[in-house]
Amino acid sequence: MANKRNHIQVQTMQAVAAEYAGQPIDEQRAKSYLDYLEPICEMLSGLRELPLKDIEPAIIFRPIETDDL
Repeated sequence: MANKRNHIQVQTMQAVAAEYAGQPIDEQRAKSYLDYLEPICEMLSGLRELPLKDIEPAIIFRPIETDDL
């Protein structure tokens, strides 16, 4: 059974922006970013629930070489 994911908190968004990106943001901007990020995270959570382990054949990426460059 899959666990429901926790929503991202405004404080988390502010901490990540300040610490990892070196760009501190105010609470209003963090909230506006969350308006876009939350639906994306929800969609990704939905992908984890798909029963893909038993699908055959496995999808394989095989790049091909061309002389078109």
